[in-house]
Amino acid sequence: MLRHLPRWTLALTLLLPMLSARSQTVEPLPPETRFVGLSSAPPATEETFTIAAAQDLTITLTDLQTPAALSSATVVVTQGGAIVQIAAGNAAATLAPPATSATLTIPGAVGEYTLRVFGTPSSSFSVGTFTVCVAPQANPSACIQDASLAGNISSASTAADPTVSTLSSNLTVTTAGNYTVAFADAQFPAALNLAPNLALFLGSTPIALGIQSGASFNLSPGVYTLLAIAQADQTIQAGLYSITISGPAGVAPLIASLFPVGTLAPAPLVNNPSAQTLALNVTDFAFPSALAGARSLVSSGGTIIGMVSAGSAADSFAAPAGPLQIWSFAAPGTDAGTYEVDLNSTAANLYTAAFGVANGNSLSYAYVTQPLTAGAYQADAGDLGVPAALLGLSFAVAQNDVILQKSTTAGSVMFTAAAGPVVLLVDASIAANGNGLFGIDVQSGGAAALLFDKAQGVTTSGLFDSQEINLGTAGDFNVTLTDLKFPAQFQDLALVVSQGSNVIGKAFGGGTFPMSATPGSYQLTFIATPAAQQQYGMYGVQVVYAAPSVTLTASPVTVSAGGLSTLAWTTTDATSCSAGGGNWSGNPATGSGNVALIVTSTTIYTLTCMGPGGTTAQSVTVTTTAAAHSGGGGAMDLNLLIFLVAFILAAKIKIAPPNSRR
Repeated sequence: MLRHLPRWTLALTLLLPMLSARSQTVEPLPPETRFVGLSSAPPATEETFTIAAAQDLTITLTDLQTPAALSSATVVVTQGGAIVQIAAGNAAATLAPPATSATLTIPGAVGEYTLRVFGTPSSSFSVGTFTVCVAPQANPSACIQDASLAGNISSASTAADPTVSTLSSNLTVTTAGNYTVAFADAQFPAALNLAPNLALFLGSTPIALGIQSGASFNLSPGVYTLLAIAQADQTIQAGLYSITISGPAGVAPLIASLFPVGTLAPAPLVNNPSAQTLALNVTDFAFPSALAGARSLVSSGGTIIGMVSAGSAADSFAAPAGPLQIWSFAAPGTDAGTYEVDLNSTAANLYTAAFGVANGNSLSYAYVTQPLTAGAYQADAGDLGVPAALLGLSFAVAQNDVILQKSTTAGSVMFTAAAGPVVLLVDASIAANGNGLFGIDVQSGGAAALLFDKAQGVTTSGLFDSQEINLGTAGDFNVTLTDLKFPAQFQDLALVVSQGSNVIGKAFGGGTFPMSATPGSYQLTFIATPAAQQQYGMYGVQVVYAAPSVTLTASPVTVSAGGLSTLAWTTTDATSCSAGGGNWSGNPATGSGNVALIVTSTTIYTLTCMGPGGTTAQSVTVTTTAAAHSGGGGAMDLNLLIFLVAFILAAKIKIAPPNSRR
């Protein structure tokens, strides 16, 4: 899937709710922009900033030529689900030696923006350094501190050697004084190949380059940027180091943490509610095969407080109250594998996570469900067949470090769980350079309610990303995928929406498709391969409510003046409707209905319906004709009618009994 920095860059920029009848409705997935790069691409640096009052901006990208000039660098700005088209229609600013800077302008900038910088360092060095100054166009050197930044561009890694990692962290100094920088190799899971290299900036101004551990600096209040570069062991391809910057007495450290290098995944933060003894445990499930080794480490601030390996007894240690970081690493055996990490106090479980470890074209995945009540359940795993069928799929269900049920093929298994979460393990095989997609879910045994649902891309080239949306009400939606064609059109771009093992809809290359949905969670899976010779790409995505549909008919459509016509209507995705035209008014019921109306003259009847997706109106015309007459004898007919009425009255008077007269 699209991985976190430094292997993949993934950024989201949300648009404010659109103005219209649906402005009060939160869309399931408002327009957003995603920036992706190949697994071999250097990571991009990003910054999100807000301009409160409309103004013209100048954005300047500068190569600091440290330690050498960059080969290239580009800055691009997005807002909502689109690239901001800057002056002269340009979408980005790019510098290339011998130039050391490039600028772009944004006329009338207002609202939230995201800028991203990516490029290539000098061929002689693995990294280069740059600054970005966002300033009013009238004074392009007056950098807006909250919008400007410093960063680095590292060399491209490959899937076989992803060992170089960079760090960019903002540090806020509120108290002036002397600050000391200390950093050290944690030697987990192995010693680093290249010790960390640190640099400190204030905005775009360098404070110190090549900082040594133990160095001190007198800092004034402000927001500083700390940059660091480190390289992991070439064989293990993973490492870990600590950084602590402590200030004057009584002032909290500016930073005190451990940072991953290479393939080591970032550590989650777990809150320890009180100072107490904790136990750390690692379990190798040997599914589908045993691992060569699995380890986990717990740190508090920049200090390691516990560590354990699979196959060893749980490590017990004293832990302070507050946030803890939990680091995990494993190496595959003869095949892919899976393992679990648990952190427990004597009274409660603080953390449970499960991991899959790939081996060649066999990839394993692990998921921890939400806590279940004790009882019978069903787990399903299926090949979704997008973009191609998998070569193999097996799965298992585990709980409390023990596998409960497993299957060597796609399908269903029944299991009985104790109260608490269960762990789902999946192994999927693909052809060389292939891609696939599977879905796995857990349902309750009786009501068949979907309790867990996950769609997972299977790839060795890092082309998948996934996202979950939750719908609280049933309705019709429009799902849109847009290729922003920057810096070039994608070679492959697709979106698959699924629930459980069912594909709800899909789009290839871009476009919009409808989705009728009931309440529940849905999985969005993206396939994104940048164009040949390109390392990056950008696309937009949104899921919005469909506009109401309205049909309105009249029968008959032509009547004599004063005659009747029946209006009939049907609506979908509407929450209210209003009627108009002639003597038709009010708020007809949504869904369907009909009404008979007296039509005195040709009339246009309109039904306007509102819903979360907007407003839709439909009209129908009923035409009237003059009342029919028998040719030219109207006056005679009226005289005859008067005569007959008078005759009848006279006859009644004559035959009335005598005593009826006064």
